[in-house]
Amino acid sequence: MAVKPRLKDPLWTAASSAALLAAFSMALYFRMYRVYYWGWWIDEFDPYVRYYLAAYTLQHGLSWWFTGAHFSNFWYPWGIDWARVLIPGVSLYGLSIYFLLRPFGFDLWHAVVAAPAVYNALAVFTMYYFVSRFSDRKAALIASILAALAPTFLQRGFGGWFDDEALTLFLAPLGLGMMVEALKRRPAFYATLGTAALGFIAWTWGAQFYLWSLVGFYALVLVAYAALRTAQGRSPGFSTRNLAVAYSIYYFLFAAFESAVLRYGPGMLKSVYNLVPTLGLVAVLALYIIDVKIGLARSVRFIRRYIWAIAAVPVAVAVAIPVLAYFHVISGKFLAAILPFGRSAIVQSVAEHTYSTFAIEMGSYGPIIPFIMASIPFLANPLGLGALAYLVTGSYVAATQVRLLILLAPAAIAAAAVGIAQMAKIKRLGWAIAILAAASLAVYVGLGWQTATAPQQIVVSATAGPSVPSPDWLDALMWMATRLPPNASVAEWWDYGYWVAILGHRPSLADNSTVNSTQIGTIGLAFMSPAEVGEEILAGGLKTNYVVAFMPWMALCGQQYQQYGLFNPRPIQLGNTTWFALPFCTLVPEYPAGGDFLKSYWMAQIANQTLGPRVASLGLPPTYAERLGDPFGYFFTGTSQSGPNFFLGNQLLVVPLNLTTLLYTMLFNMERVYWMWSGASLSLYGYPTWIFAGVPAASIFGGFAYIPWYTYYSYAKGVTPVISGTVCPAAAPGISCYNITGLNSTNLFLVNISHNLRLIYVSHPYGWVVIYQIVK
Repeated sequence: MAVKPRLKDPLWTAASSAALLAAFSMALYFRMYRVYYWGWWIDEFDPYVRYYLAAYTLQHGLSWWFTGAHFSNFWYPWGIDWARVLIPGVSLYGLSIYFLLRPFGFDLWHAVVAAPAVYNALAVFTMYYFVSRFSDRKAALIASILAALAPTFLQRGFGGWFDDEALTLFLAPLGLGMMVEALKRRPAFYATLGTAALGFIAWTWGAQFYLWSLVGFYALVLVAYAALRTAQGRSPGFSTRNLAVAYSIYYFLFAAFESAVLRYGPGMLKSVYNLVPTLGLVAVLALYIIDVKIGLARSVRFIRRYIWAIAAVPVAVAVAIPVLAYFHVISGKFLAAILPFGRSAIVQSVAEHTYSTFAIEMGSYGPIIPFIMASIPFLANPLGLGALAYLVTGSYVAATQVRLLILLAPAAIAAAAVGIAQMAKIKRLGWAIAILAAASLAVYVGLGWQTATAPQQIVVSATAGPSVPSPDWLDALMWMATRLPPNASVAEWWDYGYWVAILGHRPSLADNSTVNSTQIGTIGLAFMSPAEVGEEILAGGLKTNYVVAFMPWMALCGQQYQQYGLFNPRPIQLGNTTWFALPFCTLVPEYPAGGDFLKSYWMAQIANQTLGPRVASLGLPPTYAERLGDPFGYFFTGTSQSGPNFFLGNQLLVVPLNLTTLLYTMLFNMERVYWMWSGASLSLYGYPTWIFAGVPAASIFGGFAYIPWYTYYSYAKGVTPVISGTVCPAAAPGISCYNITGLNSTNLFLVNISHNLRLIYVSHPYGWVVIYQIVK
């Protein structure tokens, strides 16, 4: 189906230009709002290393990306060559904004905060260009407005999110639009420009493997489409010469981009990732040769005989990719995107690699799904088949990982815009479609604004559910940078490795690049081993004497908690006048959530998966791997078990059962609490106690402990709790534990810091981050 001639009305041109500028202004405002509101902070974790490498590139030039450089302050004690792990695109686009804004007084930090917002807002124009290549200008204008507000464009396009997605959402529509234009005219020119845009994505985001194959798959679909049309006695609907020229340029120029960086190199061209692009090259050249040498019209009999085999090639390719993934020819994060069940514990532990739930998908695309479905018939033409192939294949990978919902965004928005524009042409439905489209846009505005006002991760100290603004991590990182010895390395869970190395200015042992799964597993094992064993793993094996742990917690000290037995400002009479418990305030771990206690599940799982029986070589029984593989009931309670876990509001509280692990010793000892309790207003509330522990009590018959959560169950729930599980008191050496079935209110849980572990820092204002020194 040919695209209608462009409108010549000057009034339409002026109106559409004004609408595009308004959409861009609105897009930029939404993307910069959290910066205006919360400050000029780089968001999340990965963007910090991108900033660090941009600064390194500014100081040392671009050449190191192609020769390599060793960085000893990451992955201590081994170090890392970032040129072989990451790619230069993000650093380069950050520097481009820096050089643009430097005359106005911007330094590099502020420039990279603004960079993702600027480029992602510019996607308004590239989405217009992309859709206008295979549909009309009205659909293109709708696409630009949707792109300005769509949650999937906004999520990784905010100011401060200095990472790969923001630029990809700008470049992908531009490059794909030029490849479509190359089918119509000047194939060499447009294919070169389009491949340059797509090729830069190969220097920006690992998801470029998908786009690399997508264009090859589009070529295969066009060949199959031409064969079907020829079998029907019709023309292909496009120039086979333009296709051959454009795709050949794409194939070899993209390969040059791929080969130039150290992370991939020429060897990538021999990998399975080049399978679909190579099949596409063979197919388009074969089609062109047949057309030139024989003529498609004279090949009708041959094509009709093998039409189903030809048409089946794209389907066979689509089926072959999961098969290759199943046999681990494709691995790592790319395997997880193709086969959701084929992912390692490390991949599963990353929130953005989790499955896309129905609620998440509806929040991302729900309001426009009817329009996407309506667009499909209008994309079944040579120019629209690329968007259709993108939509179908992108929908599959987006369902396997939350993060890849963003990768689908250009195709989904383009299809929805086409659907709205085409349905609006139906006279009987025109007003209804306009109202439905306006309602969808209003929903998008609401969702976008909710995301736009959310604070950066560093502002809320990496908390979630709900996030609470807190400078605890900033305080901790400043303390590391100014108080620890200059060459002191710090052990931490990998989530915080970039923060420690870049903001804390101290070598970290692991970070979000997760390139050394064995080291991550070893750190996980150290945290989840008995304290003495964990200390030896860190100080002896990994050569570090400083350990940081993070766990948000809340003190339930208000009068509203007294009715549940969780707070009492005065001594409590228990049963009779001879038994009293001290005034107390209950402490709730992981409220808000996001700390190392909840992540300890993955510490155990990753340690088991990467080390397994080899834990015996680190001073543990071989059977310890079984406990790591099934941490519920040994290290902490699970939701399927009875035990001291319950809901506070809508937040599930999970508590530890084994108090001898190094991590739990660091998190749950009372010394860290007293650092915050003494001298603070909280000290007015008496004895602080973890919700799973007890309050010291006195009786003429001896010592007892009053357990607040027991009263909560009995009083608030109206039931007497039945407790089962295992507890390891800190005083017991090694890993010997005893069963606690039938636990009563005479037990007191206390955690003591081992004599080799010294608490040297507790963060302000809430005490969520703690740093210990291992003293040998």
